[in-house]
Amino acid sequence: MSLTRINQNISAINAQRNLEINTSRISRSIERLASGLRINRGADDPSGLVLSELLRAQVSGLDVAQSNAEQGVNVIKTAEGALNEVNTLLRQMRDLAVNAASDSNNNDDSRAALQQQVTSGINTISQIANNTMYGSRNLLDGSAGTKTTIINQGDIASASLTLGDEEAGYVEVTIDTAAEQAEVGSNFTVAGTAITGGAQAVSAAINAINAAEWGVGETADLIINGVTIITIDDTTTFTQVLTAVNTNSEVDVTAELTGTGGVDMELMFHSDVYGAAEHISVEYDVGVDTINLEGLISGTDDVKFGADNGVDMVGHAHFNGGAAVNFHDGSGLTLTNTSHGSIVVDEDANSAQTFSDALYVEEGELSFQIGVNENQVAGMEIRDCRATALGSGVDATYTSLSLIDISTVDGATYALDVIDGAINEISTLRGNLGAFQVNELEAQTRSLAVSRENLAASESSIRDTDFGREMAEFTTSQILVQSATAFLAQANALPQNVLTLIRG
Repeated sequence: MSLTRINQNISAINAQRNLEINTSRISRSIERLASGLRINRGADDPSGLVLSELLRAQVSGLDVAQSNAEQGVNVIKTAEGALNEVNTLLRQMRDLAVNAASDSNNNDDSRAALQQQVTSGINTISQIANNTMYGSRNLLDGSAGTKTTIINQGDIASASLTLGDEEAGYVEVTIDTAAEQAEVGSNFTVAGTAITGGAQAVSAAINAINAAEWGVGETADLIINGVTIITIDDTTTFTQVLTAVNTNSEVDVTAELTGTGGVDMELMFHSDVYGAAEHISVEYDVGVDTINLEGLISGTDDVKFGADNGVDMVGHAHFNGGAAVNFHDGSGLTLTNTSHGSIVVDEDANSAQTFSDALYVEEGELSFQIGVNENQVAGMEIRDCRATALGSGVDATYTSLSLIDISTVDGATYALDVIDGAINEISTLRGNLGAFQVNELEAQTRSLAVSRENLAASESSIRDTDFGREMAEFTTSQILVQSATAFLAQANALPQNVLTLIRG
C-alpha cells in the first residue's frame, strides 16, 4: 500500500471497519449484561430462540398444571370434609335406631321423638349434599362434573341429571301424566239460564239456577282451606268474590270466572302450585238451611263443600336411545328419579307428550387438567350423597335412607341395615377421594414441580446470559474499541506525510 496517495486512505478505512465491528460487539455485550439474556432477538440465535420459546411455553403450562393439581386437592378436601359430617350424622342415626329397636327403653311416644331426630338428620344430610360447593360447582349432589345441556328450552325449565349406568348423549323426555293443581269449581252452568259477568250478584245467580229466594239479610260465608274469605250477601258480586280470594295472603289460591257468561259460567278455585302436596277445600257456610245450594259445587244434592288434591307429573326418559327410565318420584312439575336426578317441565308444556332430544348429558366426573398437553387429565366421579340416593337396594322395606322410620321396633330393625349401607357407601367414597388426592393429585404436584425445575434449567442454559463469559467478552471488546479508535486517529494523519514531498 503506497503512502503517497491521498484519494483513498486505506489504513483509515481498515481501522474504521474494525472499530465498527468492535463497537457492535461491545453493544451486544452491554445489552446481554443489562437484560440478563443471551438471546434478545431472533438474530442473536435463531435455532436457540425457537427451542427456548418451546421450553418457555412448557414451563408456563407446568406452572398452571401444578396450580390446577393444588386446587384439585382443595376441591377434594372440601368434599371429604363435608362427607365427614355426613358420617357423623349417620353414626348418630344408627345409635337412635339401636335405641328405638329395644322395647326395654322406649314406648311409642319416645320412639316418635327418636324418629323426629332421625328425620332432622336425614334433612341435614340432604342439605349438606345440596349445598357443598367449590366455587359454583356442586360436589355431592350427583352433578359433580356432569354437564346437562337443555336443548328444548321452550318446554324444559331446568334439569340436573346424573348418568349412573346410562350412556351419555341426548335424552328423550316423555310426560305420561300431566301435573294438576288442586281445583274446586262452583257450578253456575244450567242450560237455559243466563248468567252474566262479574258485576252480577252471586245471590241472583244462585236464585236464577235453583229458583231459591235469597232475601235481604241472608248470608253465606265462603271458606277456603279453613279461612273465611268473604261473607256473601244479596249484594255481593262475583268481582268482589274474585278480589277477596286473589288478595288474601292466608291461602295460596286463585279464583277465576271461567267461560264467556250465559250457560257456561263457573267460579273456579285452584291452588297456585301444581302437585299432590297441594290441597284445597271450599265451603259455603249458610248457617241455617234456608238457602238452597243444590248442586252448587257438585252433584244434585244440597252440596256446600268440595275438596281436591293436586296431581304430580309422572314421566320417563330414554338416555341415548336406551331403555325407559321412570321418573315417578317428583312433585308438581318436577320429574325425579332417585338415581338419575330431576327434570323440571315448563308450565306451558304441562301435557302428556314427548320431547325428543330435549337434553344432552355428558359423562359425570370432576376433571382436572394436570399436564401441559391434551388429555393429560385426572378424573374423579363423586356419587350422589343425598339421603334419597343412600342405602338404596339394601332393604325391601326402605328403598333409601330418606324413607327410614324408627317409630316401631320392626322399622328400627330394618333401618339399621339401610343406615349401615349408607355408612359403607359414604366411607367407601371418602376412601376413594383420599386415594385420588394422594396418588394422583399430590403425587402429580410433586412430579410437575420436578419437571418444571428441569425445563426451566434447560431454558435458562439456552437463553440466559453467562455473566462470567460475557464480562470477558465485554472487556475484550472494550479494549479493541479503544485500540481501534486510537489507530483510526493515526491512520487519518498519514496523508499529511505527502505535504513533506510537496514542500521539497
